[in-house]
Amino acid sequence: MSEFFFRAMLPVMILLLQVCPAGRATAAETRINGRVSSGTGGPLQGVVAIETGRLYSKSYRYGGRIDEQGRFSVRVPRGGDYAVHIYATGYVYHPIGLKIEDGRTNRFSFTVPPNPAIAEAPVISRVLFETRDGDPGQRRIRLEVNDPNGNLSHQVLGINTATEEAFIFEPSGFVFPWARNYPNGTYTLSYDTGGRPFKPAEWLFVAADNRCYSSAVLRSPFNLEEGVVPAQVEGAARPEAVPQLAQERKPTVAFGRRVFADNCAVCHYPDKTATKVGPGLKGLFRRELTPVEKIPVTEGNIRRRIENGGENMPPYAHIRESARSALLLYLKTL
Repeated sequence: MSEFFFRAMLPVMILLLQVCPAGRATAAETRINGRVSSGTGGPLQGVVAIETGRLYSKSYRYGGRIDEQGRFSVRVPRGGDYAVHIYATGYVYHPIGLKIEDGRTNRFSFTVPPNPAIAEAPVISRVLFETRDGDPGQRRIRLEVNDPNGNLSHQVLGINTATEEAFIFEPSGFVFPWARNYPNGTYTLSYDTGGRPFKPAEWLFVAADNRCYSSAVLRSPFNLEEGVVPAQVEGAARPEAVPQLAQERKPTVAFGRRVFADNCAVCHYPDKTATKVGPGLKGLFRRELTPVEKIPVTEGNIRRRIENGGENMPPYAHIRESARSALLLYLKTL
């Protein structure tokens, strides 16, 4: 009986071994892949940090290097809601919430505008690595971070490119959880190597403020002379001019839509009132009051907000008058 059963089941067993050979994973990885480019389409290198859950939940878990081709690939444990933050030296940082499908490679493209006020961005002036309690497996990393306008956000981050992990640094003193602006000073990360050799060259560091300005991305040797990761490999870290904004053009709704896509869509929905990073702008010119300042919605007030910026918003006086006028025409259509 047992011999008959064995002979009957042998073809089934062989088939199972062919379908699921030993050592092969039966479930596909879940990955977030991206390509990062400037307004002209050229690739940007830098760093990506990924939060689990909603945007600005402060649950940074995963991250990686954005390579010279502007590409990154980061593994996450499962599908669901994630928030992706893109940082490139000399560019406005790009945050976006994404729905990730489980068991597949999720591919996205990101376009990042240049920072209009690089001198107002945070600066990481010092990086220090220490051993805790004499244990080489327990490390402490300290960053000295300063924002010239006192607008520093909670985003003082370290990315281990070997383990694809992201970490948030803690300020030296207590900060109320709902505080908008974090203090300048020393930020610290306590890190357990988990038995791996500790290699400073695996780390990248970046900081961002509440106006979407980010520091230079720092790599080994972690100084502002030799350690800056340039956004564009072939030249300096300064962002290139965006052609469609560097030329005078007649203000039109179509031109304004492009200006919005290149500069505003990072933080604002054009077709929703929900908050993205800043408030959604659907129906802006049909409202009585502006969503943040609570002042009358007039063309003059909106123009001043665009040119001067405000709380958590960078100024855009650097774009030409024709582009600002076109943007106002487009906002009136939302």
